[in-house]
Amino acid sequence: MNNITAKEKIEQCLEELEKIKHIIIAIGRTSHPVPFLTKYAIVKSCGTIEICFKAILSDHKIGEQNDKVKNFINAKFRNSSINPSKNNIHRSLKLFDEDWNNKFKEEIEKLTNKNKILDSLKSLNEARNAFAHGGNPSSSFDNVVDYFMDSIKIIEIIDCIAS
Repeated sequence: MNNITAKEKIEQCLEELEKIKHIIIAIGRTSHPVPFLTKYAIVKSCGTIEICFKAILSDHKIGEQNDKVKNFINAKFRNSSINPSKNNIHRSLKLFDEDWNNKFKEEIEKLTNKNKILDSLKSLNEARNAFAHGGNPSSSFDNVVDYFMDSIKIIEIIDCIAS
């Protein structure tokens, strides 16, 4: 991973997910706190994917930009709230560079398990949105970890094309 921020955020999230996994094992999967831990894992995982994709795009050649451009990118993109859905990723890539979006599409098509990875990204977003809007996501903790691991592959593609 080229983007240090994205790499660190992914590593931190993986560490937290591992800690949660050990807590769940210790207290038992049917224990009352498990749904709360799972909801935290949903928010943390999806938020990490969001932060990573925005950081990779925002950080690209940022050192070469003047303060006005940096302020604009920070205000309008980096610090905005954008669900890391496939469509939002495409829109964002197009805003920065149409070629990035085309390369992203090409790299996604090359994935042997493309549908699973895209479904995981969609499921992670849907679970976060369900919880954020007062719902009760049905994803298990193990599902959330799988969704996150698959979504990392999307981040790796973005990191590769924006380098």
